[in-house]
Amino acid sequence: MPAFDVLAVGDLNIDLILGVNALPEFGREVLASSLSQHAGGVAANFASYCVRLGLKVALVSRVGRDDFGDFLLARMAEIGVCTDYIVRDDTLSTGVTVSLSGPRDRAFVTHLGTIDSLTGADLPDELLAATRLVHVGSYFLQKKLQPDLPGALARAHAAGALTSLDTGYDPYETWDTGLSQVLPHVDLFLPNEIEISAITHASDPLTGAKQLAAEGPGVALKLGGAGSHFVTADNAFSSQPYRVVVADTTCCGDSFDAGFLTAWLQGKTPQECLQWGNACGALVASAPGNAADRLSPETVQRVLTTGSVSP
Repeated sequence: MPAFDVLAVGDLNIDLILGVNALPEFGREVLASSLSQHAGGVAANFASYCVRLGLKVALVSRVGRDDFGDFLLARMAEIGVCTDYIVRDDTLSTGVTVSLSGPRDRAFVTHLGTIDSLTGADLPDELLAATRLVHVGSYFLQKKLQPDLPGALARAHAAGALTSLDTGYDPYETWDTGLSQVLPHVDLFLPNEIEISAITHASDPLTGAKQLAAEGPGVALKLGGAGSHFVTADNAFSSQPYRVVVADTTCCGDSFDAGFLTAWLQGKTPQECLQWGNACGALVASAPGNAADRLSPETVQRVLTTGSVSP
């Protein structure tokens, strides 16, 4: 029996979240209504949410040997994520993302630091064999890992693990950098509507999802307030969003990933996986910050039963 349900691979960084009603322009200033500091990063958020949903999770990442790194390690351990495979880097500072978050959307400014420091050597065979699922987050930020990733995911498959990928947004806006070589080794791809359209050059996100699914991976497409789709080479499923008063959209995609993949590992149907993903996204959207404490199997079931998130 594998030691972990999920091995999350990728970014662990500081998230400084500023609540704003409008984005600033150069030479101008806007006031923030709130400020909070959290453990962030697509992979780290996903790992935290999976723990809240009852999975055994380890995180493979790097942080600096600084105060931010101390904070992140302590926070991950407090949540229950295994930190044995988080490396302290003596030469790089811990990565930081400033999130300008409004009620309908958000914008990010990131200092990479340790975010782009993982390589294939951080994923030895014995670790890949110790998990049921290898999930990679923020692919486009992982430039040092990118060339090693096809081989690493192939080794994960050889060890009996499933694989999944959330690229996140590409700040370089090239939208490939080897992704076409990675996707054949991915069982489940989890983009949002902006990412899928940029990657496939399809004007319609669902068309882009069908295009990628025809080449191999199942595609769980996140459409925010329009719900979600799951597309394979042979089938397509959809699920409507749940009613929620939105407070912060910053980590909704990461929570969708956790909900979908938790249900997937439990052997639930594609429709049920979408519903779990949508429920987790709605729960996290209902509170500021990454709102990990909003997630549990019980709160997800309540949303599934009632069709909405309680205040």
